[in-house]
Amino acid sequence: MSELDAGLPPAICVRQFDEADFADVCRIYVGAKRDELAYEGQAVDIIPLEEDAVILAAFRESDVIVYDDGGVVGFAAMFDGQLRALFVYSEARGRGVGHALLNAALAREPGGLLLHVAESNLNARQFYERSGFGVVGRSNRHYNGIDVTYLKMSSSSA
Repeated sequence: MSELDAGLPPAICVRQFDEADFADVCRIYVGAKRDELAYEGQAVDIIPLEEDAVILAAFRESDVIVYDDGGVVGFAAMFDGQLRALFVYSEARGRGVGHALLNAALAREPGGLLLHVAESNLNARQFYERSGFGVVGRSNRHYNGIDVTYLKMSSSSA
């Protein structure tokens, strides 16, 4: 049981990803990806991270950090000034995990970060806006047979 599950204040621990974290990251990814695309207006079949060759390759080349409070409850992946992923286990949301990961990611990229967020994902958009990101573009991408509109956002120093 993690400290979050026990109702205790979490011990903030953002650390470098270790291969032993991969199963937890895959579990977090599936749930968070489902939540990310929940408002696309149609059912979306989520491809597990370990089965999606393109996303897995991007994950493997990224600088990945995890939030560990006795168990991994979130992760962020950065590459070349881009925040490729920031996913938090649903039960850990609203407790500072995302902010801790984002702050650690920003500290690793002093020139700022760019990211893409599903336009329909209002919670994530507001999270990034409150964290100083602004919309600088829009693009359409495909995910497992559906079209998804993404907003390109930039931190103030990017």
